[in-house]
Amino acid sequence: MSATLRTVWSPEDFAGEQRRRAAAADRSISLSERVAELVMRLETDDDLRAVGSSREWQDVLEHATRVAPASTTVLLTGESGTGKEIIARLIHRGSRRQRGPFVALNCAALPESLLESELFGHERGAFTGAWNTRPGRIEQAAGGTLFLDEVGEMSPAVQAKMLRVLEAREFQRLGGARTQKADVRVIAATNRDLKDAIAGGSFREDLYYRLNVFEIPIAPLRDRREDILGLIEHFLEELGPAILDTPARGTTRAAREKLQAYSWPGNVRELRNTIERALILCDGGVIDVEHLLEPSNRPRLVPTASVVRNRAPETASDLETIERRTIEKTLQQTGQNKAKAARILGVSRKKLCTRIHRLGLASATESFA
Repeated sequence: MSATLRTVWSPEDFAGEQRRRAAAADRSISLSERVAELVMRLETDDDLRAVGSSREWQDVLEHATRVAPASTTVLLTGESGTGKEIIARLIHRGSRRQRGPFVALNCAALPESLLESELFGHERGAFTGAWNTRPGRIEQAAGGTLFLDEVGEMSPAVQAKMLRVLEAREFQRLGGARTQKADVRVIAATNRDLKDAIAGGSFREDLYYRLNVFEIPIAPLRDRREDILGLIEHFLEELGPAILDTPARGTTRAAREKLQAYSWPGNVRELRNTIERALILCDGGVIDVEHLLEPSNRPRLVPTASVVRNRAPETASDLETIERRTIEKTLQQTGQNKAKAARILGVSRKKLCTRIHRLGLASATESFA
Protein backbone atom coordinates (compact mmCIF):
# COMPACT_ATOMS: atom_id res chain seq x y z
CA MET A 1 0.00 0.00 0.00
CA SER A 2 1.57 3.27 -1.14
CA ALA A 3 1.74 6.20 1.18
CA THR A 4 1.11 9.75 0.05
CA LEU A 5 3.56 12.29 1.46
CA ARG A 6 2.25 15.75 2.13
CA THR A 7 4.44 18.74 2.88
CA VAL A 8 3.35 20.59 5.97
CA TRP A 9 4.40 24.24 6.15
CA SER A 10 5.16 25.74 9.52
CA PRO A 11 4.65 29.48 10.07
CA GLU A 12 8.44 29.89 10.06
CA ASP A 13 8.76 28.07 6.68
CA PHE A 14 6.02 30.21 5.16
CA ALA A 15 7.61 33.43 6.42
CA GLY A 16 11.01 32.35 5.06
CA GLU A 17 9.54 31.57 1.63
CA GLN A 18 7.84 34.98 1.55
CA ARG A 19 11.12 36.69 2.38
CA ARG A 20 12.91 34.79 -0.41
CA ARG A 21 10.27 35.75 -2.95
CA ALA A 22 10.39 39.40 -1.87
CA ALA A 23 14.19 39.39 -2.16
CA ALA A 24 13.99 37.87 -5.66
CA ALA A 25 11.46 40.51 -6.71
CA ASP A 26 13.74 43.27 -5.36
CA ARG A 27 16.70 41.85 -7.32
CA SER A 28 14.61 41.76 -10.49
CA ILE A 29 13.55 45.40 -10.04
CA SER A 30 17.13 46.41 -9.29
CA LEU A 31 18.40 44.65 -12.44
CA SER A 32 15.74 46.34 -14.58
CA GLU A 33 16.75 49.72 -13.18
CA ARG A 34 20.42 49.03 -13.90
CA VAL A 35 19.58 47.98 -17.48
CA ALA A 36 17.64 51.22 -18.03
CA GLU A 37 20.46 53.27 -16.51
CA LEU A 38 23.12 51.67 -18.71
CA VAL A 39 21.06 51.99 -21.88
CA MET A 40 20.51 55.69 -21.13
CA ARG A 41 24.22 56.16 -20.47
CA LEU A 42 25.08 54.46 -23.76
CA GLU A 43 22.82 56.82 -25.71
CA THR A 44 24.28 59.89 -23.99
CA ASP A 45 27.95 58.96 -24.21
CA ASP A 46 28.18 57.31 -27.62
CA ASP A 47 25.18 58.53 -29.62
CA LEU A 48 24.27 54.87 -29.99
CA ARG A 49 21.02 53.28 -28.94
CA ALA A 50 20.27 49.80 -27.72
CA VAL A 51 16.81 49.88 -29.30
CA GLY A 52 14.51 46.91 -28.80
CA SER A 53 11.54 45.74 -26.75
CA SER A 54 11.52 42.03 -27.59
CA ARG A 55 12.13 39.47 -24.88
CA GLU A 56 15.20 38.22 -26.77
CA TRP A 57 16.79 41.68 -26.84
CA GLN A 58 15.90 42.40 -23.21
CA ASP A 59 17.60 39.13 -22.23
CA VAL A 60 20.76 40.31 -24.01
CA LEU A 61 20.66 43.64 -22.15
CA GLU A 62 20.12 41.90 -18.80
CA HIS A 63 23.06 39.55 -19.37
CA ALA A 64 25.25 42.49 -20.42
CA THR A 65 24.25 44.41 -17.30
CA ARG A 66 25.00 41.46 -15.04
CA VAL A 67 28.48 40.85 -16.43
CA ALA A 68 29.47 44.50 -16.88
CA PRO A 69 30.81 45.15 -13.33
CA ALA A 70 32.96 42.01 -13.40
CA SER A 71 36.38 41.72 -15.06
CA THR A 72 35.22 38.60 -16.89
CA THR A 73 36.05 38.04 -20.55
CA VAL A 74 32.88 38.08 -22.64
CA LEU A 75 32.11 36.35 -25.96
CA LEU A 76 29.31 37.84 -28.07
CA THR A 77 27.92 35.45 -30.67
CA GLY A 78 25.44 36.00 -33.47
CA GLU A 79 25.09 36.85 -37.13
CA SER A 80 26.72 39.92 -38.68
CA GLY A 81 24.80 43.13 -38.15
CA THR A 82 22.95 42.10 -34.98
CA GLY A 83 24.48 44.81 -32.77
CA LYS A 84 27.42 43.08 -31.09
CA GLU A 85 29.53 46.24 -30.85
CA ILE A 86 26.64 48.13 -29.23
CA ILE A 87 26.47 45.44 -26.53
CA ALA A 88 30.25 45.55 -26.11
CA ARG A 89 30.07 49.31 -25.54
CA LEU A 90 27.20 48.82 -23.11
CA ILE A 91 29.31 46.38 -21.09
CA HIS A 92 32.25 48.79 -21.12
CA ARG A 93 30.07 51.70 -19.93
CA GLY A 94 28.82 49.61 -17.02
CA SER A 95 32.25 48.34 -15.97
CA ARG A 96 34.85 49.60 -13.53
CA ARG A 97 36.91 50.51 -16.60
CA GLN A 98 34.34 52.92 -18.00
CA ARG A 99 36.71 55.88 -17.65
CA GLY A 100 39.30 54.06 -19.74
CA PRO A 101 39.34 53.76 -23.54
CA PHE A 102 37.16 51.46 -25.62
CA VAL A 103 39.33 50.19 -28.47
CA ALA A 104 37.87 48.05 -31.27
CA LEU A 105 39.70 45.90 -33.82
CA ASN A 106 38.10 43.92 -36.65
CA CYS A 107 40.20 40.78 -36.97
CA ALA A 108 38.73 39.96 -40.40
CA ALA A 109 39.73 43.28 -41.96
CA LEU A 110 43.49 42.75 -41.90
CA PRO A 111 45.92 40.07 -43.18
CA GLU A 112 47.85 38.10 -40.59
CA SER A 113 51.02 40.25 -40.62
CA LEU A 114 49.13 43.51 -40.24
CA LEU A 115 46.72 42.10 -37.64
CA GLU A 116 49.63 41.02 -35.46
CA SER A 117 51.21 44.47 -35.71
CA GLU A 118 47.90 46.26 -35.06
CA LEU A 119 47.16 44.12 -32.02
CA PHE A 120 50.57 43.90 -30.33
CA GLY A 121 52.41 46.87 -31.83
CA HIS A 122 55.93 46.80 -33.26
CA GLU A 123 59.42 48.14 -32.63
CA ARG A 124 61.35 50.21 -35.13
CA GLY A 125 62.89 47.97 -37.78
CA ALA A 126 60.71 44.98 -36.90
CA PHE A 127 59.83 44.59 -40.59
CA THR A 128 60.19 46.45 -43.87
CA GLY A 129 58.46 49.79 -43.54
CA ALA A 130 58.53 49.86 -39.72
CA TRP A 131 60.27 53.22 -39.52
CA ASN A 132 59.06 54.02 -36.01
CA THR A 133 58.04 52.20 -32.86
CA ARG A 134 54.26 51.90 -32.72
CA PRO A 135 52.06 50.76 -29.82
CA GLY A 136 49.32 48.25 -30.66
CA ARG A 137 45.67 48.14 -29.72
CA ILE A 138 46.42 46.31 -26.47
CA GLU A 139 48.52 49.24 -25.26
CA GLN A 140 46.02 51.77 -26.59
CA ALA A 141 43.28 50.06 -24.57
CA ALA A 142 45.28 50.06 -21.30
CA GLY A 143 42.95 50.64 -18.38
CA GLY A 144 39.93 50.07 -20.59
CA THR A 145 38.32 47.51 -22.88
CA LEU A 146 39.64 45.79 -26.02
CA PHE A 147 36.87 44.69 -28.38
CA LEU A 148 37.96 41.99 -30.85
CA ASP A 149 35.36 41.70 -33.60
CA GLU A 150 35.29 38.60 -35.82
CA VAL A 151 37.77 36.89 -33.50
CA GLY A 152 37.25 33.61 -35.36
CA GLU A 153 39.27 35.01 -38.27
CA MET A 154 42.53 35.18 -36.30
CA SER A 155 45.39 33.12 -37.69
CA PRO A 156 46.87 30.33 -35.52
CA ALA A 157 49.99 32.40 -34.79
CA VAL A 158 47.98 35.38 -33.56
CA GLN A 159 45.69 33.05 -31.59
CA ALA A 160 48.70 31.66 -29.71
CA LYS A 161 49.88 35.13 -28.74
CA MET A 162 46.37 36.19 -27.76
CA LEU A 163 46.08 33.16 -25.52
CA ARG A 164 49.15 34.34 -23.61
CA VAL A 165 47.57 37.77 -23.18
CA LEU A 166 44.53 36.16 -21.55
CA GLU A 167 46.47 33.65 -19.46
CA ALA A 168 49.51 35.63 -18.31
CA ARG A 169 48.27 39.18 -18.99
CA GLU A 170 51.47 39.98 -20.88
CA PHE A 171 52.72 40.40 -24.46
CA GLN A 172 55.63 41.62 -26.57
CA ARG A 173 55.67 43.99 -29.51
CA LEU A 174 56.79 42.61 -32.85
CA GLY A 175 60.57 42.80 -32.96
CA GLY A 176 60.74 43.57 -29.25
CA ALA A 177 62.32 41.70 -26.35
CA ARG A 178 60.64 43.50 -23.46
CA THR A 179 57.56 41.88 -21.95
CA GLN A 180 54.73 44.27 -21.21
CA LYS A 181 51.64 43.94 -19.05
CA ALA A 182 48.25 43.75 -20.75
CA ASP A 183 45.93 45.87 -18.61
CA VAL A 184 42.77 45.29 -20.66
CA ARG A 185 39.42 43.61 -20.41
CA VAL A 186 38.72 41.60 -23.54
CA ILE A 187 35.31 41.38 -25.18
CA ALA A 188 35.29 39.21 -28.29
CA ALA A 189 32.64 38.75 -30.96
CA THR A 190 32.12 36.26 -33.76
CA ASN A 191 29.53 35.32 -36.35
CA ARG A 192 31.12 31.88 -36.77
CA ASP A 193 30.45 28.68 -34.85
CA LEU A 194 33.79 28.43 -33.04
CA LYS A 195 33.12 24.81 -32.04
CA ASP A 196 32.96 23.92 -35.72
CA ALA A 197 36.16 25.90 -36.26
CA ILE A 198 37.82 23.92 -33.45
CA ALA A 199 36.69 20.65 -35.03
CA GLY A 200 38.09 21.84 -38.36
CA GLY A 201 41.43 22.76 -36.80
CA SER A 202 41.24 26.49 -37.55
CA PHE A 203 40.64 27.69 -33.99
CA ARG A 204 42.39 26.78 -30.74
CA GLU A 205 40.24 25.03 -28.17
CA ASP A 206 42.17 26.53 -25.24
CA LEU A 207 41.65 30.05 -26.60
CA TYR A 208 37.95 29.35 -27.08
CA TYR A 209 37.52 28.47 -23.41
CA ARG A 210 39.52 31.53 -22.36
CA LEU A 211 37.27 33.76 -24.43
CA ASN A 212 34.01 32.00 -23.65
CA VAL A 213 33.90 32.65 -19.92
CA PHE A 214 30.57 34.43 -20.31
CA GLU A 215 28.77 34.03 -23.62
CA ILE A 216 25.96 36.34 -24.74
CA PRO A 217 24.18 35.05 -27.86
CA ILE A 218 22.38 37.75 -29.86
CA ALA A 219 19.35 36.64 -31.87
CA PRO A 220 18.99 37.68 -35.53
CA LEU A 221 16.43 40.37 -36.35
CA ARG A 222 14.05 37.86 -37.98
CA ASP A 223 13.68 36.20 -34.56
CA ARG A 224 12.83 39.46 -32.78
CA ARG A 225 10.43 41.17 -35.17
CA GLU A 226 8.91 43.19 -32.33
CA ASP A 227 12.05 45.35 -32.53
CA ILE A 228 11.67 46.30 -36.21
CA LEU A 229 9.21 49.18 -35.82
CA GLY A 230 11.24 50.73 -32.99
CA LEU A 231 14.40 50.48 -35.05
CA ILE A 232 12.68 52.09 -38.05
CA GLU A 233 11.61 55.05 -35.90
CA HIS A 234 15.11 55.34 -34.47
CA PHE A 235 16.76 55.33 -37.91
CA LEU A 236 14.27 57.89 -39.23
CA GLU A 237 15.09 60.14 -36.29
CA GLU A 238 18.83 59.61 -36.67
CA LEU A 239 19.17 59.76 -40.47
CA GLY A 240 16.38 62.15 -41.45
CA PRO A 241 18.06 65.44 -40.47
CA ALA A 242 21.42 64.31 -41.91
CA ILE A 243 20.00 63.32 -45.32
CA LEU A 244 17.00 65.62 -45.73
CA ASP A 245 18.05 68.56 -43.50
CA THR A 246 14.58 68.19 -41.95
CA PRO A 247 12.94 65.56 -39.74
CA ALA A 248 11.81 62.49 -41.68
CA ARG A 249 8.06 62.39 -42.40
CA GLY A 250 7.65 58.71 -41.58
CA THR A 251 6.53 55.57 -43.40
CA THR A 252 3.25 54.31 -44.82
CA ARG A 253 1.50 51.30 -43.33
CA ALA A 254 2.26 49.29 -46.48
CA ALA A 255 5.98 50.09 -46.16
CA ARG A 256 6.01 49.12 -42.49
CA GLU A 257 4.26 45.84 -43.25
CA LYS A 258 6.78 45.07 -45.97
CA LEU A 259 9.68 45.87 -43.67
CA GLN A 260 8.25 43.65 -40.94
CA ALA A 261 7.63 40.76 -43.33
CA TYR A 262 11.18 40.69 -44.74
CA SER A 263 13.65 38.16 -43.27
CA TRP A 264 16.59 40.63 -42.92
CA PRO A 265 19.60 38.36 -43.59
CA GLY A 266 21.79 41.42 -42.96
CA ASN A 267 19.99 42.12 -39.68
CA VAL A 268 19.94 45.59 -38.09
CA ARG A 269 22.72 46.86 -40.35
CA GLU A 270 20.71 45.98 -43.46
CA LEU A 271 17.59 47.64 -42.02
CA ARG A 272 19.53 50.85 -41.37
CA ASN A 273 20.93 50.88 -44.91
CA THR A 274 17.44 50.28 -46.32
CA ILE A 275 16.00 53.24 -44.40
CA GLU A 276 18.93 55.46 -45.42
CA ARG A 277 18.43 54.57 -49.09
CA ALA A 278 14.65 55.05 -48.86
CA LEU A 279 15.07 58.51 -47.34
CA ILE A 280 17.09 59.53 -50.38
CA LEU A 281 14.62 58.05 -52.84
CA CYS A 282 11.47 59.50 -51.24
CA ASP A 283 12.55 63.11 -51.96
CA GLY A 284 11.64 64.27 -48.46
CA GLY A 285 8.21 62.66 -48.55
CA VAL A 286 6.77 59.70 -46.70
CA ILE A 287 8.59 56.41 -47.33
CA ASP A 288 6.36 54.04 -49.31
CA VAL A 289 6.81 50.56 -50.74
CA GLU A 290 8.32 51.83 -54.00
CA HIS A 291 11.19 53.42 -52.08
CA LEU A 292 12.31 50.08 -50.63
CA LEU A 293 14.86 47.96 -52.42
CA GLU A 294 13.30 44.68 -53.49
CA PRO A 295 14.95 41.79 -51.59
CA SER A 296 16.72 39.75 -54.26
CA ASN A 297 20.09 38.28 -55.09
CA ARG A 298 20.64 41.09 -57.61
CA PRO A 299 19.87 44.46 -56.05
CA ARG A 300 18.25 46.96 -58.40
CA LEU A 301 17.67 50.68 -58.31
CA VAL A 302 14.11 51.72 -57.46
CA PRO A 303 12.59 54.86 -59.06
CA THR A 304 11.50 57.70 -56.80
CA ALA A 305 7.89 58.52 -56.03
CA SER A 306 8.07 61.66 -58.16
CA VAL A 307 8.81 59.53 -61.22
CA VAL A 308 6.39 56.65 -60.66
CA ARG A 309 2.91 57.90 -61.50
CA ASN A 310 -0.20 56.73 -63.32
CA ARG A 311 1.31 56.13 -66.70
CA ALA A 312 2.17 53.43 -69.21
CA PRO A 313 5.03 51.02 -68.50
CA GLU A 314 8.44 52.63 -68.85
CA THR A 315 10.47 52.25 -72.02
CA ALA A 316 14.19 51.50 -71.95
CA SER A 317 14.83 55.22 -72.39
CA ASP A 318 12.58 56.05 -69.42
CA LEU A 319 14.37 53.54 -67.21
CA GLU A 320 17.74 54.97 -68.20
CA THR A 321 16.53 58.45 -67.23
CA ILE A 322 15.31 57.15 -63.86
CA GLU A 323 18.62 55.39 -63.26
CA ARG A 324 20.60 58.49 -64.22
CA ARG A 325 18.58 60.73 -61.90
CA THR A 326 18.83 58.26 -59.03
CA ILE A 327 22.59 57.93 -59.35
CA GLU A 328 23.08 61.69 -59.71
CA LYS A 329 20.92 62.36 -56.63
CA THR A 330 22.73 59.74 -54.54
CA LEU A 331 26.17 61.05 -55.54
CA GLN A 332 25.04 64.54 -54.66
CA GLN A 333 23.73 63.40 -51.27
CA THR A 334 27.02 61.61 -50.49
CA GLY A 335 29.31 64.42 -51.65
CA GLN A 336 30.35 62.38 -54.72
CA ASN A 337 31.58 59.54 -52.51
CA LYS A 338 31.20 56.52 -54.82
CA ALA A 339 31.77 53.90 -52.14
CA LYS A 340 29.03 55.31 -49.93
CA ALA A 341 26.72 55.86 -52.89
CA ALA A 342 27.18 52.24 -53.97
CA ARG A 343 26.33 51.04 -50.46
CA ILE A 344 23.16 53.14 -50.38
CA LEU A 345 22.07 51.94 -53.81
CA GLY A 346 22.76 48.30 -52.96
CA VAL A 347 25.37 47.64 -55.67
CA SER A 348 29.11 47.14 -55.69
CA ARG A 349 31.39 50.12 -56.24
CA LYS A 350 32.67 48.51 -59.45
CA LYS A 351 29.14 48.12 -60.80
CA LEU A 352 28.29 51.71 -59.89
CA CYS A 353 31.39 52.98 -61.71
CA THR A 354 30.40 50.94 -64.77
CA ARG A 355 26.93 52.53 -64.76
CA ILE A 356 28.40 56.00 -64.29
CA HIS A 357 30.56 55.56 -67.41
CA ARG A 358 27.73 54.01 -69.41
CA LEU A 359 25.40 56.89 -68.57
CA GLY A 360 28.01 59.52 -69.39
CA LEU A 361 28.32 60.76 -65.81
CA ALA A 362 32.05 60.09 -65.53
CA SER A 363 33.14 63.62 -66.46
CA ALA A 364 31.16 65.06 -63.55
CA THR A 365 32.57 62.65 -61.00
CA GLU A 366 36.02 61.63 -62.31
CA SER A 367 37.79 63.83 -59.77
CA PHE A 368 36.13 61.88 -56.96
CA ALA A 369 37.77 58.46 -57.30
